[in-house]
Amino acid sequence: MFSNRPLFRTQSTSSLLPTYHIIQENLLRRKTPSGTLPAAYDAAPVEFMTRPTKQLLLPYRGETRSPHPGTGSQGMGLGGWSDKINGSTSDTLRPLGIDASNGGNFFFPTTEWPPQPNEQVSLDDNLDPSVRQFLLQQQQTPFLSDSLWSNSQYSGFQPLYHPITPPTASCDEVNAYLLGYNPTPRDNIWQGQHVAAWESGQSTPSAQLPQAVVNMNLNAHYGNETQDSPSNTWSHQPSQAFGGYLPSPLSMLAQDAPLRPVVYDSMGLFAGGAPLNSNAQPSREKVAAWAHKAYVELLTSIHAQKRQSESLGTASASSVKTGLYPRPPKVTGLKNAFRSHIPTSSAPSRYNSHAVIDSPDRRKRMRASIGGTTSYLDIGTSSSHSTTANGYPFPSQAVPVEHLHLNRRHSSVTGSAGHTYDTEPRNLPLSGSAHVPNSQMNATTHAIMALDALEKMCAESNWTWIDGMLLGGCLSFGLGDPSRSLDWYRHILDIDDRQVFNHVETLSNYAATLLSMNGKKEAERYWKQAVMKRPNYLEAVEHLVGFLCSEHRTQDAVDIINHVETSLRRTDRFAERGLSLSSVSSDGSLVSDIKFDYEDPEHEYVFGGKRYDLAKPSPPVRASNFAIPGSDNGRMLALIHAKGNMLYTLGDNIGAAKAFEDAVLVAAGIQKGGIEALINKILVVLKAASEGVNLAELTPNPPQAPVLLPPDKAIQTARLVFPPDGGLPGLREVPLGAPLKAAVSTTSNSLLSLAKIFQDGMSSGGVAIGRSGSNVKDILALYYLSLSLHASPSTANNVGILLASIQQGSSIPSGPSSHSHHPGTGPGAGVNLALLYYHYGLSLDNKHAHLYTNLGSLLKDINHLPTAIKMYEQAVHCDPSFDIALANLANAVKDQGRISDAIGYYRRAVKSNPEFAEAVCGLANALNSVCDWKGRGGVVRDDGNRDRWHVGDDGTLMDAKAVGAVSSGWMKRVVEIVEKQLIQGEIWGKSALMGDMLDIFLRDIEHAESGNWSDDRHQSLRNTVTKWADRPYEGAKIIRMIERASQRTVWRWYQDRYVKGVSKPLTEYRRPTVPSTLTTPSAPTVLPFHTFTCPLSAEQVRLISERNGLRISCSTLRSSWLAPHVYPPPAPPAPYLRVGYVSSDFNNHPLAHLMQSVFGLHNQDRVKAFCYATTASDNSDHRKQIEAESPVFYDAHSWGPDRLIQQIVDDGIHILINLNGFTRGARNEVFAARPAPIQMSFMGFAGTLGAEWCDYLYADTTAVPPEMLRKTRRNVDVDDTIRSIEDDGDSSWVYAENIIFARYTFFCCDHRQSAPDSKLRRLTWDEEVKRRWTMRKKMFPHLEDDQVILGNFNQLYKIEPTTFRTWLRILAALPRAVLWLLRFPDLGESNLRSLAETWASKEVASRIIFTDVAPKPQHISRAQVCDLFLDTPECNAHTTAADVLWSGTPLLTLPRHKHKMCSRIAASILRAAVPQTIEGKAMANSLVAASEDNYERRAIELVRGLNYKPGGNGECSGELANIRKVLFTNRWHSELFNTKRWVSDLEDAYEEAWRRWVNKEGGDIDLKALKPTMSTSY
Repeated sequence: MFSNRPLFRTQSTSSLLPTYHIIQENLLRRKTPSGTLPAAYDAAPVEFMTRPTKQLLLPYRGETRSPHPGTGSQGMGLGGWSDKINGSTSDTLRPLGIDASNGGNFFFPTTEWPPQPNEQVSLDDNLDPSVRQFLLQQQQTPFLSDSLWSNSQYSGFQPLYHPITPPTASCDEVNAYLLGYNPTPRDNIWQGQHVAAWESGQSTPSAQLPQAVVNMNLNAHYGNETQDSPSNTWSHQPSQAFGGYLPSPLSMLAQDAPLRPVVYDSMGLFAGGAPLNSNAQPSREKVAAWAHKAYVELLTSIHAQKRQSESLGTASASSVKTGLYPRPPKVTGLKNAFRSHIPTSSAPSRYNSHAVIDSPDRRKRMRASIGGTTSYLDIGTSSSHSTTANGYPFPSQAVPVEHLHLNRRHSSVTGSAGHTYDTEPRNLPLSGSAHVPNSQMNATTHAIMALDALEKMCAESNWTWIDGMLLGGCLSFGLGDPSRSLDWYRHILDIDDRQVFNHVETLSNYAATLLSMNGKKEAERYWKQAVMKRPNYLEAVEHLVGFLCSEHRTQDAVDIINHVETSLRRTDRFAERGLSLSSVSSDGSLVSDIKFDYEDPEHEYVFGGKRYDLAKPSPPVRASNFAIPGSDNGRMLALIHAKGNMLYTLGDNIGAAKAFEDAVLVAAGIQKGGIEALINKILVVLKAASEGVNLAELTPNPPQAPVLLPPDKAIQTARLVFPPDGGLPGLREVPLGAPLKAAVSTTSNSLLSLAKIFQDGMSSGGVAIGRSGSNVKDILALYYLSLSLHASPSTANNVGILLASIQQGSSIPSGPSSHSHHPGTGPGAGVNLALLYYHYGLSLDNKHAHLYTNLGSLLKDINHLPTAIKMYEQAVHCDPSFDIALANLANAVKDQGRISDAIGYYRRAVKSNPEFAEAVCGLANALNSVCDWKGRGGVVRDDGNRDRWHVGDDGTLMDAKAVGAVSSGWMKRVVEIVEKQLIQGEIWGKSALMGDMLDIFLRDIEHAESGNWSDDRHQSLRNTVTKWADRPYEGAKIIRMIERASQRTVWRWYQDRYVKGVSKPLTEYRRPTVPSTLTTPSAPTVLPFHTFTCPLSAEQVRLISERNGLRISCSTLRSSWLAPHVYPPPAPPAPYLRVGYVSSDFNNHPLAHLMQSVFGLHNQDRVKAFCYATTASDNSDHRKQIEAESPVFYDAHSWGPDRLIQQIVDDGIHILINLNGFTRGARNEVFAARPAPIQMSFMGFAGTLGAEWCDYLYADTTAVPPEMLRKTRRNVDVDDTIRSIEDDGDSSWVYAENIIFARYTFFCCDHRQSAPDSKLRRLTWDEEVKRRWTMRKKMFPHLEDDQVILGNFNQLYKIEPTTFRTWLRILAALPRAVLWLLRFPDLGESNLRSLAETWASKEVASRIIFTDVAPKPQHISRAQVCDLFLDTPECNAHTTAADVLWSGTPLLTLPRHKHKMCSRIAASILRAAVPQTIEGKAMANSLVAASEDNYERRAIELVRGLNYKPGGNGECSGELANIRKVLFTNRWHSELFNTKRWVSDLEDAYEEAWRRWVNKEGGDIDLKALKPTMSTSY
């Protein structure tokens, strides 16, 4: 029997989100034994991966990362968390509402963690179309400076086009904290997500204002008149002035429209009633302060107008091109005013520990005037010009509004590239009275008056007052006059050459203004001048990098950041270094003297520890890695992080990892030891906290095993690692509020990104990041710290994926209902914790589609299918176009038998993403399973013979042999996917043995084989291996060599111990290691089982199996549970061989039906059977019989691979049998570990396994024609492997394994022992005829006596268009015949009837009879009613063929393909069913057709020769009647049903295989030659 269930890869993953541009090469994915599509936790290498499917390693995608309750200055808990999880979670499924003990229905529960708002940042609809399109592809937000004036809110500097989108501090959070009331809406006056954070700590005279965003009263007036009085805001649509960049209120006005001012009740423009032209002349400082405030109010007004336009639905999409507002200079007159009036909030805040402590902290001094109604106080000096309560240094006086206008100095201005910009003067049309009351003076009026005052004072200074000119340029730009703004800046640039090239603020503002006028080249030139002259002027750097990214010049942006890093790095302290993990062992052996900075011996390293005394001095601030003020560390961190993202998009994972590491080190203040030092500190501290001990009591080396923590413990990581409050040392001088929050957020995301790259590297062998030591413990440490800095659903998702991949030791067997008392310990700890992290992630964002999808996949893996489906449905509800969730949902409901629903979900997945290979292939398989062939098309290969008849979109047939025939439809897409993926797979492992890796590899092979090669042999092998370099299949050759050498090591150990009597240390038998540069290959989307019905060539079928085998080998050889040495060989047989049978199908399954008596029939003087059941008992009779009759039976369903392997070794198994192959439930990793000297496969999978861990297939010459074998057949030592590699260029062969050729058939049948009538009295032929006729009349009472029943009882997926067309032609030629099919599944009935009417006629279609599937006993009994069983040539009947022949029904088959065993098994079974005489063999051959035409003619011939006796009881004559009589009367003597003889032959094969292994002989085994053919009666 061969299971009629598809294989779902045990191992296959990543890369990130299938619908996004950059994700596909970096996500992990995996096929699971339980049949889920894809996923992510054991990785697909980046070079082969097509699409991720099940579990997804997520980059950050714009979600809100929420602070934890009770947190410190940077989001770390101070008071600790109560044990909400550990205290009551003996069953970690219970927090999810899951009763793991019974697998029944359950609900998804309420969360244990406080849910956070789902605030995902959306793209501005008004972004530049080209930028927007690119961003939408990436689901990213634009790269903009944290010190830009633009049209959205502050959330810190973030880069453009992030492959892993950095987290952004929600602007709602920022404003809620800073302002204490309703936050500013997202789309306000700052660009993207960024506003000014002007305090950069510059010491130059042109340094910026401290914390402009925080300081400015941006929302001071929105809650009153502005919101309540729409008439007081700018209500007209913006024009397209300045090339579509965001205009000022002036450019928003139509020429004839009235000006409606914004009302400001809380402050006036003037003080003391003095007129503007009063003799009391203000100082420059006061004018600058007034102008600065006017500029802020002007931008606030723009924001208010924009908000109202959007609320009214009148915003113009053409007006929102990204615009950069120039930054004003630092105004010293404001300094003292910013030292007071720091607002506090009663609401919990991440920063409240700093807000309430009265200290001279400079960050605190910078945060001024952020309250909702706080005014600027004490601006200016104590002179007679001091301000009044309105905050302005000038007396109030009504101004004639008709005097308010913009004066242009020039009619035009020409840029450096010859571009002419519009400079036409624009007057302000004002309406209303001749004077505007002070209380209603609008922001534009203030700005114009301030501009006039600035112009006057600058003129008086003879145009030498630089700050005044900078402010004038800013105000002109804000008033919608960029040309005049350029004039102001040009005054500065014209002062003298020395100042021209050093006044970088002017250069940057000049560039920003040029960009607003579409002068891109000039803007870039001026920004570059600024950056080259002063790399530490990060304002210009950020502008330039943002501009280059917007132009899709990613590499240029990276080069700029590299230049800045190189220029500013403190070379006296830091030498240029590579990725630190590339050269440091992950086991901690090189850091035994590790000493951590910022150690606090008094800090309590316990979870939920006491609050630290905030009055204690903070840890010392460490010097930055760069020559910049500490307050700028956040901005440098963001630039480096942006570089990492950009390198990631460019495919440079090593460079990206290096950048992310550098960013983390900046924040952590690490000066030596690199990221390894940080990881080790995290591990040591967490271990101390977990064990409740002091650090002094622990070894300084980090723990070797992962520290497994539930979420409530993990989020305390930062507080423990950076006591007292979790504040990152490198960010201690970053200003509080939004800048600090953004820096912490970026640090968290750098940790997430770095961990994700390491995780990819771990899965693919380390090549992705240039290091070989990546492991779970290191990656978890980074994730824990990231999560503790910002609570991110994406981080929780990735931790869940990682934890689910941990395979725990299982030395103590556990039942299905046993659970760990602690979620981080015991068997299944990884899975239990993974469930907690998915649940925790959903508590942060209950609309996170990826978390629901991954949770569903994990639940499906642990056999909670109903709840898994609910999770998939929730994911689809959150994102109806999420292709991965749709495909997984389709797979899951298909497992429930809901084929129609599955097809609908597959169609939606394909519609969402037509390139999603898993969805395309899943849809094709689902449609084929119900014979829905419209649109199937077909492939034209092998002159049309491979896939003869195609089906068009309208259901019509097309001949592949017709002139001009071409491939088409979804079958073409499936085959193209296979061809593409196999071609991609050829490059797997290219250059894996470069440099030292080659010498290491050769030493391993030499040691494994014998350890004493001669120089000539060493050089010969070296030359051979060197020739593989850069050639196809290099990786496959390496793995084959490793596995063959390992086999020889086992043989050497056997010889040493049992032949020579020599005892050697285990190191003598160490296993060759997989080169660290060799990735783990992905498996093609079309699985080995799917090749049964897919029109593929011999080479394609073989390569698909090989790729699956290689993936399993690589994954296993890298597994933590695998012993470093080969497993010890068993003692010689004494007297019997110990044979182990591993299967998931020792239940009510076709394999058990066919083999249930085998294990007890073994002659225990020759063979003792050991059965290892990898699924729980279903209490069926079949399971009970196998358990009772097997000499040794293990219920190993709960065992991990290590325990199962150890039991096999302890049992001394000589030969291990794989009864699954590539079918669901397979434990192929056990075979890849090689626990037995000889390993075989049969009965589970009808084809090659293509793997070195399968030595023999049991087959016969019908099922496996000798011409399908690889030429090299010895398969003993390394030299054989080298010779076999030379055969790889031949595409005609399929089987590399040695074949044991059975004497009759390899197929085992137990019908003589277990068929329904096997225990009854044997009927005579006449009695059988009457019994058969009685059943026919009962089943088909309406059939006439002379009608002939043709039948097929296979699942409908085995039928394809060519076969169905042949059946219809047979029916059309035989008016007396009917065709009996099963509703298997029932959805196929309507499809086949419809096609029959289209291809033949309604009359022919009416003669197709469908019945329901029957239980096994009834199925066998009623098979006798059929007159002729028409087999399916593409994929034969297997178990069904044996059932039919036992009933006596003749079977007509066609072994269509030599390279597909599945299409030849019925012929093998048939030839063993007949008497082994010349006449019997001729009879069998007459039922084995040679071609499609022969199949059709033979069926018609047999039916026409059958004649029923009129009025009789089933008596008939003809060839069919004679064949039926022979089959029925011979079944008690048939070799097919002689199970005892079959077992005896198998024992012969076992003994011969063992003899050859001991004697170092290879080759195929022919039992006919070994033992003369004879029929044995029992």
